[in-house]
Amino acid sequence: MLMPPLERLMPHAGRMRLIDRVLTYDEQRIVCESDSHCAVDHPLAENGVLSIICGLEYGAQAMAVHGALLAGAAPQDRAVSRDARHGYLVAASDLRWLVERLDRCTAPLVIEAISEFRSGNQVAYRFELRAEQQTMLTGRASVLLGP
Repeated sequence: MLMPPLERLMPHAGRMRLIDRVLTYDEQRIVCESDSHCAVDHPLAENGVLSIICGLEYGAQAMAVHGALLAGAAPQDRAVSRDARHGYLVAASDLRWLVERLDRCTAPLVIEAISEFRSGNQVAYRFELRAEQQTMLTGRASVLLGP
């Protein structure tokens, strides 16, 4: 499927754009991939340690890409729609992790986000980070959409 460049799908720029690739998406879910957790100069790392809690940002960015793709999904070859809006993470819940650090993982991260709720100004997703078929982090996140 033809995909607009990531820089047109999310407000994050430079090293804070954590998502590297969209593997697949539909109306309900998106699956992305990233290698950025391996960067020695990762913007969220503290003293060289990238805590698993930073996985929440990976999930939130996958949600943002999904929303932008849905807002501009048809036709595929045009720029993302003006309907795509910036969002503000307002809640995270049910966070469960099986590892303490992301920087110890050398395989690509797979980030899957599944839409649970959409309204005019709010979205909620559940998400999962995994590498080599091992779940690393799961949780839920809610975003308030701006004007």
